[in-house]
Amino acid sequence: MRTLMIWWIIAGLTAANLLVESNLAFAQRDEPPPGYPQSLTADLQRLLHQLHEGPVSPELLVRTSSTYFDLADDLLTDTLKRREAYEAGAALAKRALELDESNADAHFFHAMNLGSAERLHGMANAAFILKEVMSCVRRAIELNPGHAPALQMMGGLLIELPWFLGGNEKKAQQYLERAVAADGNYTKAHLLLATLYRKQGRLEYAKRHLEAVIHADQPRYRYSWERHYKPQAERMLKEWQPGTAKD
Repeated sequence: MRTLMIWWIIAGLTAANLLVESNLAFAQRDEPPPGYPQSLTADLQRLLHQLHEGPVSPELLVRTSSTYFDLADDLLTDTLKRREAYEAGAALAKRALELDESNADAHFFHAMNLGSAERLHGMANAAFILKEVMSCVRRAIELNPGHAPALQMMGGLLIELPWFLGGNEKKAQQYLERAVAADGNYTKAHLLLATLYRKQGRLEYAKRHLEAVIHADQPRYRYSWERHYKPQAERMLKEWQPGTAKD
């Protein structure tokens, strides 16, 4: 039962709704290029060619890792191919860490790809993978306290984890507040905060974060914002009628 619970945690937290941005100019960050997500195939081939030709840098490895993640999340539909893409992305991020352990983006994309691959692979190693994912996200934050995507991911994990596995909504709220303070364009963090505030009965605070999602001028992951986050915020705002707050 415990392994099953961990599996569903990983499944829920490494899907497309946890897409986040690094400080590098990765494929679909902010404004997707023309033809996205189909353009990812050509993007990946160019990056792989650069890796083959050399020189190989941690930044190039992380960018390629990120593109594998986007490819698996936004373009591929075959389960096996998606898993292979996530695994390739995790391997490249790990290789970047071998060159530069202090690269916060490498830790972050290793966690994202690793968790997503395990979600599609099965439950056998779920407990071990969860531990590694959490460790990578914590390290990314240690290296860069203002790393908004890692802060957002940690907040999401702490919301979903049961208490006996480290779940803590108070700490989750702190991480998410740090994420939007570091970069308010991470609309998924606003959504998670809105859910927490609504649960606390703080409806006005929740509505402010939903409005921030709906009216975002430069949302990170615009592709996901247009298709998922904005419609979700609009739906939540419509459903959360005034007069139900506790305070």
